Amino acid sequence: MNDLDDKLNIKVLMYHRVLKKEPLDDAHWHYVTASAFRKHLKMIDWMGYTPVTFYDYKLYKEGKLTLPAKPIIITFDDGYLDTYENAIPILLEMDMRAVIFVMGNRNLQRAYWDERNEGDMCPLMSDEQVRHVSEMGFEVGAHSMNHTTFLKLSSVEISHQLEKSKDQIESILNDEIYTFAYPYGGVDDRVRDVVSESEFSFACGVYTGSPKFGKTVFDIRRLAVNQKTALWKFALLLLLPYQYVEWIYHRVKSRQDPQMLEKDLYVNMEDGRNRKLKKSKNGKPKETDMIIHNISNRNSR
Repeated sequence: MNDLDDKLNIKVLMYHRVLKKEPLDDAHWHYVTASAFRKHLKMIDWMGYTPVTFYDYKLYKEGKLTLPAKPIIITFDDGYLDTYENAIPILLEMDMRAVIFVMGNRNLQRAYWDERNEGDMCPLMSDEQVRHVSEMGFEVGAHSMNHTTFLKLSSVEISHQLEKSKDQIESILNDEIYTFAYPYGGVDDRVRDVVSESEFSFACGVYTGSPKFGKTVFDIRRLAVNQKTALWKFALLLLLPYQYVEWIYHRVKSRQDPQMLEKDLYVNMEDGRNRKLKKSKNGKPKETDMIIHNISNRNSR
């Protein structure tokens, strides 16, 4: 599988944490509140989009599934506990699915890369919760073993991260996974080449990929949604070819500062703490069900 379908230009949204309410202090991690997330999903529905997964797209390419007229992919990075507690119930209520990228190191109980101190804890989903997410029809993907940027790893180390994370997650799901997300969105030509030789079918970046959906399947561009994304801006993300705007912006900025992309993706990487992410970032329907039931358009219900 080299290129995705030229007829489709699916928008891919990237979320991180979903909190019940605004934090008291100036949060350094990316989040949306549950009420804001609900508004996002209502707007997606109102505009006639139907959330699908990368696994859906895989079946579509194999001729086993018909995609809706306006597909969109909703992704969550890191596998936070609040994704399970706050985002998943709203998605189920709205009859929508998403892709959840979790860590391969299943001994990790907290997202240490997001914590500034011991009182600033970011708990992650347990094995049982990840399995439950899969059973509910959400696609589960891998996000490396320990959330280490691939830009600083050797090719051998990257291969180990890919193989180990895939094996670990598949062992708890007792099912195959197909999609990977680069920690911090960190990917370049060398990293992409290594991932393309792995057992994954898709890999998601953030700013580095083509604005055309999946021009290469191993650097799928995503639109970051966080606390700074006002509802009017979220509407523009859906209405306009916003990925092209971001692509042009980063092309211009990278020419002015060749190190801009790396600076924009992550800060303070030395000790795994106090990392302020700027914009970084299977359970799936059973194949037999997917083949029998094509995904219907939400605006035709």
